[in-house]
Parts: sequence; structure tokens; C-alpha cells
Amino acid sequence: MANMHSRFEQRAKRRKINRLLNVALAFVLLLIVFFSWQLFFANDSEPNQASERKTNVAEAKKPKDDQVEVEIGGALQNNNETDQPSSEQTKSSQQVIETAGDPASGVEKEIVDPSWQPIGTTQSEPHVTMFDENSVDWKEMLDAVSYATGLARDNMIVWFIGNNGPNKAVATVSPKDKSVKYKVYIAWVEHQGWKPEKIEQLKQ
Repeated sequence: MANMHSRFEQRAKRRKINRLLNVALAFVLLLIVFFSWQLFFANDSEPNQASERKTNVAEAKKPKDDQVEVEIGGALQNNNETDQPSSEQTKSSQQVIETAGDPASGVEKEIVDPSWQPIGTTQSEPHVTMFDENSVDWKEMLDAVSYATGLARDNMIVWFIGNNGPNKAVATVSPKDKSVKYKVYIAWVEHQGWKPEKIEQLKQ
């Protein structure tokens, strides 16, 4: 009887131990499942959240980017606007300036073009102004006058070319139809030749 009782107790103990082991095993399995779920699904949701965050951040940044673009565009526009005045200033500084002449002077208007450049020269320095019709200097003076007035040499009547100070000259010319008469002031630029300074359109 004692042996049976002890066997029964041993079996009961084993059952208890088995139950405890089963409970512990189930608990461990639950923990494994829980952590696996956390590991896989939480990581999946985290990238989603991260991507959502990134999207939100990107969306949040987008307006800023748009603002930046707008600001950059604005800056460019402002730069263009600031450039435009400067280019306009350059243009205005390069534009032909026409001033009405004094009625008593016989000058209808005075014309100055800041874009005028020296015409170039084949002469060497030091330059000596020559009013000889056969000289290179005379030819280059007429080239400068033609350049300033826009009159071709073969359509130009030269009424006068004379001295207007050191390295300066003045010429009175008109087209062959004599529709207009110009008084052209030119100056010598070292190594570069004659440069127009001013035109006076004379009254007829």
C-alpha cells in the first residue's frame, strides 16, 4: 500500500511538474510569438510610420522647397529686376542722347552716342593731325565721320574739316542730296584712332 501511495504521489508530482512545464512552455511560446510579432509587424509599421514621417516631412518640406523656389525665383526675379535696371542703365547709358539745339546757334539738335568707339588706325604714335586730303589721317578722319553719321563715303559731301584743338578735329558734311547737314566732332585716341564725340545737326 505504501508503495502504491508513493507511486501515486510521484505521479501527481510528475503531473504537477508537467503542468508547470506546459504552462511555462506556453508562456515562453506566447513570449516568442509576442516578440516575433513586435519584431516583424512593429518593424513593418515602423518603416510605414517612418515612411509616413518621411512623407510628412517631405510634405512639410515641399512647401519650404516651393518657398525656396519661389524665394529663389523671387531672388532671380529681383536679380533680374536689379539686372534689368543695370542693363537698362547700360542701355540708357548706351542710348543715343539727343538734345535740342539753341535756336540762335543754327544747331537743330545735338547727338551723342556713348557706344561710339575709335575706328582703329594704321598710324603710329606720336600722332600728328594732318589736314592733307591725300594723307592717311584725312582718310581716317572721314572714316570716323562716316561711322558717326551713317553716311557712306561715296554719298558724302565734305564741306569742311578743320582743327578743333590738340588731337581733335571737326568736320561739316552732308549727303549728296543735301537733305541734312552735320557738324561732327572727333578726337584722337592713342593707338586706337579717331573716335566720334558729338554730332550737331545743323538747321537748313
